[in-house]
Amino acid sequence: MIQYINIFTKDSGKSLLFRNYGESEVDRDLLAGFLSAFSGFIKEISQSDIKSTSTEEYKYYYTIFDEIIIVVCTDLEDEDSVVNPKLNTIRARFVEKYGKLIKNGSWNGNRNLFLDFEKEMDNTILEALKISIIGLGQVGKTTLLHLICGKEIDLEYIPTVTADITSYNGKGLKTNRKIVLWDFAGQSQYHSLWNKLLEGTDIALLVTDSSFENLNATKKVIQTILNRYNKDTLIIGIANKQDLPNALTPEFCEKILSEEDRLIKTYGMIAINQNYKEKIYGILNKAIDKLEEKKTKREKPG
Repeated sequence: MIQYINIFTKDSGKSLLFRNYGESEVDRDLLAGFLSAFSGFIKEISQSDIKSTSTEEYKYYYTIFDEIIIVVCTDLEDEDSVVNPKLNTIRARFVEKYGKLIKNGSWNGNRNLFLDFEKEMDNTILEALKISIIGLGQVGKTTLLHLICGKEIDLEYIPTVTADITSYNGKGLKTNRKIVLWDFAGQSQYHSLWNKLLEGTDIALLVTDSSFENLNATKKVIQTILNRYNKDTLIIGIANKQDLPNALTPEFCEKILSEEDRLIKTYGMIAINQNYKEKIYGILNKAIDKLEEKKTKREKPG
């Protein structure tokens, strides 16, 4: 994995932007030593080149443009074919946004200017966070998507065909990553596609309309698709339409949806009500925290 990225000036070695993606604190003295040792021949490489070198623990990729050097530190096993395109993207976007400012000498030395670029780097390094909204027809999946994205909610039911894919800037969520929401068609003729559509999903929102009939049918989705093909996907239950008569409680829905080895935390929702926007953001933020915890545990040695 990429451990960190440092963007610094060629002549003075002053860091403009430093972003740490590893689980441990970076040894700044070691970093300074690296920059000092390699700055001489870094300056000699072509403007379009990406070079790399390795130490006993890490691999360093570096590139130069005008007065700026970008260094990316990765694990030894990281492949050039994965790292180089990301470094190229970061370099191109940084030049587009700040190149003229630095080249003409009008930058006043305030590094806070570059903080807005952190989101650009996170989107490139971490890639988009995929949230899949899955459930049977007419349970409010598209309405939930509109609630998350702040779009106007249409009370007229219009069936989704295959899947709608919507990008969201992540406002209201505790992540710098771009969000991509997949709204799955709920009609039975599309169920055979769900397994493929779920590939790469970080968070699955499993939506039911809180009726007993729909809850039982949704349970089968877990048994036939999610448990069979997507065992490691984080699933969050959404008991929607809590405003309707005889709606089952979120606690009851959670008990039915969950299994002995898989708890599906379930939350009540009225997706047509804008007042529930903060609630769905809170639900997603808890899920994002769980993903980060899982990632940290996975990356810890031993």
